[in-house]
Amino acid sequence: MIGRILRWWLACWRQAIARDLQFRTQTVLIAVGALVDVGISLVPALVLAQTARTVANGWDESAAVLVVGLFTLSTALLDTVIGPNLLRLDSAVRTGEVDLFADPSGPGAAGAHARWVRPAEATRVLVGIALVAVALVSADEVPTPLGIVTCLAMMVLGVAAWALFWVNVSFLSFWWASAEPVQDVVAGPREAGQYPRAAFRRLPPRGFTTLVPALLLLATLPAQLLLGDAPAGPLLGGAAVVLAGGVITAVHWQVALRRYDSASS
Repeated sequence: MIGRILRWWLACWRQAIARDLQFRTQTVLIAVGALVDVGISLVPALVLAQTARTVANGWDESAAVLVVGLFTLSTALLDTVIGPNLLRLDSAVRTGEVDLFADPSGPGAAGAHARWVRPAEATRVLVGIALVAVALVSADEVPTPLGIVTCLAMMVLGVAAWALFWVNVSFLSFWWASAEPVQDVVAGPREAGQYPRAAFRRLPPRGFTTLVPALLLLATLPAQLLLGDAPAGPLLGGAAVVLAGGVITAVHWQVALRRYDSASS
């Protein structure tokens, strides 16, 4: 079963790459737009890093660039694989395309959440890596192997946590006539993940990981782990969030399918 899903997903990637090669101008524009977005996001992050509150909590310009770089890496993965599918889910419910995923012999929920891929968005991965490298050189920091491993582990958990949150919100398409505006609402809180934790001093820390996982798990905690400024304990909390989110999403998917009116019925 897993092997069949992997072969199916690789076929989706081949189709997406072939499609992007046919529309080179659009692909280049998407990549350039991604670069501009990253450049714009650096400005408020650097401004926040110069305030007394963030400096007092150990955040400087180098740390701010590091957070933006890790945030860019995380969101690049989300926007390459998860985003294109969830943005189409509302239309898929209205047109009956969900029938392809409701069939037990098909890819199931994986098809609904990973069928469409945008390889052009993956160019932001290179931008994120470059920002991380610049930040570490600027801060004169050399991460330890343990710091790198725990940072990557936290990023994986953060991407998974936000993906599950995004998926469950997008399931409103099964209940509402149109849930497209929800995508704009979701995009706003995610952007907060690119700013230092000290910028949200008045919010309870637990709210970061339970209500809006992106605020800590996508970039801030990975940055602290990479620099050795945080214990590895939050990894257990992140794993618990992902595990609970996975169970809730699986149940939510089955409930949503019962709500769905098949186009063939």
